[in-house]
Amino acid sequence: MNDRLFVYGTLLPGSPHPLARRLAAESDDLGPAQVPGLLYDLGGYPGLRHQPGTPARVQGRLLRLHDPGRSLPWLDAYEGCSPRDPRPHEYRRVELPVQTAQGDRVTAWAWLWQGLPRGRLIAGGDWLASVSRGES
Repeated sequence: MNDRLFVYGTLLPGSPHPLARRLAAESDDLGPAQVPGLLYDLGGYPGLRHQPGTPARVQGRLLRLHDPGRSLPWLDAYEGCSPRDPRPHEYRRVELPVQTAQGDRVTAWAWLWQGLPRGRLIAGGDWLASVSRGES
């Protein structure tokens, strides 16, 4: 099972969310990374629309999970896409090509937003930066 994870919102290292701290304890931070796509402010949390081929990038971090079999189920539950969550799910977990700060391409898990278009587009694709600017 893939042990790499791309996070871009409330689960980012440095986020005040309690589950970000739990995730930090269950993973190693491999550094900055990005994926092609658009990031939307959905009111307290972001949504990633993956769009291969677009020049727009979503900024995040690449993590290595210590035990994916233990972490991914609670992460899916947090994202509202576990088998017990009612459908349709707002997010779905997929494996994506991710580019590291060093220019390497790796495959990592990420949650893609699949809700109806809404919210504000986050310029620059960096959720934590938009929160620190008071935009979220």
